[in-house]
Amino acid sequence: MAVPISCAMCPSFVAADAMPGKYGRSIGAPVCQRFGTVLGKPDFTDQQNRSLRESTATGCAEYGNPAPSEPSRDFYVMLPDPMLRDMSRISEPKKNACSSCGMCQNFVGEAAVVAETGWTSGLCAARGMLVLSNKQSVTARNCEYRQFGTPRTSIGGLNFDLRYEAGAGTSAVNRTRAYFNQKREGFIEPSEYPTDKPVSEGEATAGIRAWRKVEDPEGTGGAVFFPVYDASFFDDDERALIPKTGSDEHPELYLDHFGGLYGLGVAWMELDETPVFWGMPGVGKTELLRFAAWVMQLPFRRISFTATSEVDDVIGKMMFSPEKGTYFHFGRLSAGWTKPGVLCLDEPNTAPPEVWQQIRPLTDNSKQMIVDQSDQPFPLDRNDDCYMGMAMNPAWDPRNVGAMEIADADANRVFHTFMDLPPDILEREIIQARVRLDGWELDDVQMNALMATAVDLRRLSAEEQLPITWAIRPQIKVARALRWFSPVTAYRRAAGDYLAPEQTQIMLDQVRSHFPTGD
Repeated sequence: MAVPISCAMCPSFVAADAMPGKYGRSIGAPVCQRFGTVLGKPDFTDQQNRSLRESTATGCAEYGNPAPSEPSRDFYVMLPDPMLRDMSRISEPKKNACSSCGMCQNFVGEAAVVAETGWTSGLCAARGMLVLSNKQSVTARNCEYRQFGTPRTSIGGLNFDLRYEAGAGTSAVNRTRAYFNQKREGFIEPSEYPTDKPVSEGEATAGIRAWRKVEDPEGTGGAVFFPVYDASFFDDDERALIPKTGSDEHPELYLDHFGGLYGLGVAWMELDETPVFWGMPGVGKTELLRFAAWVMQLPFRRISFTATSEVDDVIGKMMFSPEKGTYFHFGRLSAGWTKPGVLCLDEPNTAPPEVWQQIRPLTDNSKQMIVDQSDQPFPLDRNDDCYMGMAMNPAWDPRNVGAMEIADADANRVFHTFMDLPPDILEREIIQARVRLDGWELDDVQMNALMATAVDLRRLSAEEQLPITWAIRPQIKVARALRWFSPVTAYRRAAGDYLAPEQTQIMLDQVRSHFPTGD
């Protein structure tokens, strides 16, 4: 069996006891001489530290190359506090008075860092970076976030980079690795994706041109294969439904931060289950299913449900024309059920009970639609290449007006996944990637203010002081608007002018507290 590669076998690996020779001090853990990546955490188990080094090596484009002559001292281990960054840009007198990290109000002393993390080093809360005691003066001299004041006594309020989350171990490390691999390598156009296993003659006849392997980012060793179809297999109308790179939806920009594609593959290819994605509006539930259709080069059919949805519209009804006579007209769901594609049922828990009763048989073992609306009822079998999933907002959240609990009989027929917000570092990437399509980028001040405002708006939403959620969609809406409007106006256009006046004021108070020139 092949031995996994590890940073411990790379020329750039610097063991903890070898650090004084290169850095003058040790942080109590090994580091990468090239990138400064911290390759161990004192409170991790040996297995977790091995996984960290193996995962980092697997995702490193420089693995095995000779070590650079000048070692990196950028030991980033935490996500920076955006509020501290904003505050540090305002007070020039306090900045000029700070000649050492030990004099900075954004600095956490070594004693606190050792007690809370085990690393024998101080830490800059504004940058999320460990700072060796013999480098505090030179680090402060070149730091735009320095602020003279009493140092912090704890890392409380800061979040570890995913790979160093206490207790997260392999799962967090591999999710981080999967994201950065995706970011570094970019995407391969699905129509050009080279197959990861042979395509049989029968599979090629069915329109499959390649297989794409997707591994479990949590490190279980599991893997699934997604079929990638030849677009020429479909007629013009169906081909127009295949998500396109560069289209308005930009499926190529989707960042799968939680292993959703792998979960879809397991549900569809291995278990023949119907996946359901739950989460607040705007968190990316529907976009994951669109992304899967892009990966597989299949038509994407989205069927949105509301309280006024009718069975005749969804399943179909009898009709008459002089040319055809009496015939059955297929509804949106029945038509999609019998064709190759990804079929997304969007918010079906807002539909009337009679519509749910028509959906239920699609999720049980038969995977069969019973059409009672015809003058002669008949069953409709699912197309072998039809992959159905659902996206729903949970009924337990009072902000999701119109969402209803589904019956236990329905809940135990489907495969559930709750989608939460991505980590801070990935949310920033998602927002910035979308804004770049408009031909510009948010600077650090704008991005940090945007993220800090989101923290407060999400807290106020959870406390029911605001009747709206604040996921990725409104973040992107504000970010794009900031190119053209002041922060206050951008937030008004995104949501504020929809709210009651007192709620709008609550929102805008948060905006003004984080943006230096909110108005």
